Amino acid sequence: MPSSDPRSARRPRSGAFASPNFAADMTVDGVPLPADVLIAHANTPLQRQWGGAWVGVWDGTLYQKHILLVEAITADGTAHVAYAVGDSPFMNIQRQWTRHKATVSERSLSISEPDLSVTYEIKGKDALEATYVRGACRSRAKMTRVDHGALTAPGAFVDWLGGRAEFLQTDLVEGGKPIRLEAVIFKPSGNGPFPLAVFNHGSTGDGRTPALFKHTFFWIDLATFLNERGWLVAFPHRRGRGKSDGDYDEGFPPDRAQGYASEPEIALAGARRGLGDIGAAVAALRRRPDVAASPMLMAGASRGGILSVAYAGDHPDQTFGVINFSGGWLSEQRGPEAKLVSQTLFKQGVRFGRPTIWLYGRNDPFYSIPFSQANFSAFQDAGGQGVFLEYDVPGGNGHMVIGHPSLWSTPVSSYLDSLAAAQK
Repeated sequence: MPSSDPRSARRPRSGAFASPNFAADMTVDGVPLPADVLIAHANTPLQRQWGGAWVGVWDGTLYQKHILLVEAITADGTAHVAYAVGDSPFMNIQRQWTRHKATVSERSLSISEPDLSVTYEIKGKDALEATYVRGACRSRAKMTRVDHGALTAPGAFVDWLGGRAEFLQTDLVEGGKPIRLEAVIFKPSGNGPFPLAVFNHGSTGDGRTPALFKHTFFWIDLATFLNERGWLVAFPHRRGRGKSDGDYDEGFPPDRAQGYASEPEIALAGARRGLGDIGAAVAALRRRPDVAASPMLMAGASRGGILSVAYAGDHPDQTFGVINFSGGWLSEQRGPEAKLVSQTLFKQGVRFGRPTIWLYGRNDPFYSIPFSQANFSAFQDAGGQGVFLEYDVPGGNGHMVIGHPSLWSTPVSSYLDSLAAAQK
C-alpha cells in the first residue's frame, strides 16, 4: 500500500515525485512552506490536473495569502497536500503550514476535517476557485498554478490576486503630500470600456486595533457576480486603510485609543471624510480608459453600505443603483447616538430618488433587524425608495450576508434587471 506520508515518496522506488529543491523551512512573501515539500510529476491525468503549487488570497475578513502544494496523488484518489497561509489580522490567525489528506477527482479537490473544510474546483487551465469554511467563517479565493521553482526563488514576485491591486492617483492632499488610494480591481472579459461598480469596505470593529487598518478587502463572489454581468468592479480603500496613503480618521476622538467616538458631530465628520475619499476614488477610476462614462453601481458592506446610500444621494446623476449589505455607522450598542447618526446618513441618500436594495442578517452583532428596519423606515418616511430583505446567515453571524451569494444573488439580479428595464 502507498504510504500515508507523501514525504516517503522520495524513495527511489516510487519514481513519481520530484525531489525537494530547498533544504530548510522558508517563507514566500509572508507564507511559510515546509522544508521537505514534494511536487508530484505529471505522470497521470490527475497529477497533470492538480500537481504543483497554487497561489491565491482568501477574501473578505479572512484576507490571507494562501499556497496549496499538491505533493502526491495515490491510485485510490487520495491527494496529499501542504496547506500554507500567511497572517490574518482580523481573524487573529498566524502564518502556518499544515499537511492534510484530500479527496481528489478530475474537477475538484476537497479537504474535509472536523474543524476545516476547503474545496478547490478547476475553472480553466491553471485556474482554481476555492471555498474555505471554518466555523462561522466562509471565504473564497481564485487560485493560479505557478512553477514551484520560480515561487521559491530568492526575491520571487507572487501575483496573489484574482484581480489586480493598483494605486489610484487622486486629487486628495494630506500634510502637503498627494494621496494614493489602493484599489483591487476585477475586470470582465473583453476590451471595454465597462460600466463601473464600486464596492466600499466597512470599519475595523471598535477601532482600537491599528493593525487592522492595513487589512485589504475584496469579495471574490461579488466581483465574479458583477463581472459576469459586464461590470468592472473596484474595491477602493479609503485613507489609511489597506495600503492607501494618509491617516485613517473616520470618527475618532482626540484619544484614539478609545476607538470610534459616539458623539454625533465626530462620527458624522468621519463619515463626511469617508464620502470624500469615495469621491476621490471614483474620480480617479473615471479617468481610466476601460471605464465607461455611464452611471455607476454603488455597493458596500457595514460602514461601506451606509456610505454607498449617502453617496448616491449626493451624486444621483452619477449613480445607477445602490446595494447596501448590513449598513450602519455606529453599533447600536452605543445607544441613541447610533440611531441618530445612522438615520442622518441614510436620509442623505433620499435624493438618489430611485430604488435601492438593503440586505441584512438576523443575529447581527452590530445592527439588529429591528434597529436596521427602523433605519429603513426613517429612510422611506423621508422619501427614499427601496426594498429591505432579511436572512438567516449560515454560521450565525448576521453581519456576514455579503459572504453568502446563495442568499443575495437572486434578489440582486432581479434588482439590477429592474433598474436596467426602468432605464430603457
